[in-house]
Amino acid sequence: MPIKIKKKDYLIAISVLIIYTGIGYLFNIDVLKIFIIKTDGFSISILGVVICILTIIVIEKICRKKSSGY
Repeated sequence: MPIKIKKKDYLIAISVLIIYTGIGYLFNIDVLKIFIIKTDGFSISILGVVICILTIIVIEKICRKKSSGY
């Protein structure tokens, strides 16, 4: 059974990614930066990815509860 992904899901994921990356670069917190850009290359923060995914899951569950009427 395929998973149906709506526009709302994409918007939530992109918004969370932008917010975490913005806060990470604004306050120089490497944990919140998904992509850490260095002079000789870049790396991906595994903890940042996990935090981002968990936040997306929590937001989706909250949205589903609100739309179903508790």
